[in-house]
Amino acid sequence: MIRLPKASVLALLTTTMSKARRLGGPEAAAMRFAAAVEFQDHYRQAHPDPVAGACHGTIALMDHCRFERTGRHLKSNRSRQAIRNHGEIGFMTLVARGKSEGSGFELLVSSGLGQCTIEYLVVAHFEQFPADAVESAKARLLAHGIPLPH
Repeated sequence: MIRLPKASVLALLTTTMSKARRLGGPEAAAMRFAAAVEFQDHYRQAHPDPVAGACHGTIALMDHCRFERTGRHLKSNRSRQAIRNHGEIGFMTLVARGKSEGSGFELLVSSGLGQCTIEYLVVAHFEQFPADAVESAKARLLAHGIPLPH
């Protein structure tokens, strides 16, 4: 069973991210990024497989960014369905191999959170993914000026 992070911690992090987005500027962007990484990390720690947990954290982060943009609580239902059908690693492989970036990638990159994307996770944990998926993810990240993980 997966233990979800405490709602109060996640609420605090999403509030911090939203406030930083409204403030703007480089300091606020750094604060927003730090809160997003911590948000994603809470999911990583709650799951028995850290990569799968980070995948769920990325999807929750996409949902939050979508709410910030639209003001409506829209969920990434197709991503969640794909995870149910293929598992987290299978889903992440499909995303990385995609012919174009998905709406979640565009949403996170435009929000300044390119290092929180599924593609970034694929490159960071390259040993768990097929080589073609890793190369495709690298190319997509580089095309958008996102530094690759070490």
